[in-house]
Amino acid sequence: MSLSFAGFQKWQRIYEHQRAVDDSHVRIGLVQLASDFTLENEWRQLLGERIELYSTRTPCSPKVTPEGLRALAQGLAQSSAQLVPGLPLDVLAFGCTSGSMLIGEQEVTRLISQSHPGVPVTNPWSAVKAALRGLDARRIAVLTPYIGEVNYPLCQGLEQAGHEVVAFGTFAVLEDAEIPRIPEAAIQQAARELLIGQRVDALFLACTNLRTLGMLAELERSLGLPVISSNQAMFWHALQLAGCVHRPADFGSLLNDSRLAGC
Repeated sequence: MSLSFAGFQKWQRIYEHQRAVDDSHVRIGLVQLASDFTLENEWRQLLGERIELYSTRTPCSPKVTPEGLRALAQGLAQSSAQLVPGLPLDVLAFGCTSGSMLIGEQEVTRLISQSHPGVPVTNPWSAVKAALRGLDARRIAVLTPYIGEVNYPLCQGLEQAGHEVVAFGTFAVLEDAEIPRIPEAAIQQAARELLIGQRVDALFLACTNLRTLGMLAELERSLGLPVISSNQAMFWHALQLAGCVHRPADFGSLLNDSRLAGC
């Protein structure tokens, strides 16, 4: 083609169109850690036909330490701004359990809301506490992949929220990239051993990078009590905030209970 730009402008065909109307889908914007291999994959198993997920990544330390987790705050506002500019979102989510706990829920909300004012915000820490309240789970057991320096404030925070932590177990993994490599069988075995001789209302499996979604229903059946994971609880809470009723099956009682799902 040897046309000049002016000639090309005359040659190309331009078609009129009417802007498509809103399809009434629920749109979730997710900010997840650069080293999270699990959260987005688990959430995509939960999406329904009317729910759309848009995600971005935020820089993070390769080691899960209190200092590295608090430093996540430095990049949250900029990372959130990368979420689908020009497309309205119904709810925002920050995908880090220990990070949202150590940074603080209000500060997380302030940072990721800067480029999306007025959009409700969730995070795993807020979501898990809301889920435990909804289940009236006062006595709880907790299983995490974290080191003790992260577990201690997590345990304190749960007790400050009104829960009695009667058993606490960990895999004590420092490298975030190693957390998804903890086998499901090891998690199930640890959960069963942790609850021996304990009377609890619920078990909390912490960390968005821990692969747990596919085992929740089976683990609940074998333990005879609700099992809450970070990813499951945050998805449930996001639906609550968006006013969306959607109950994916076989991913734990939290998502199936009509008293708790949707608004």
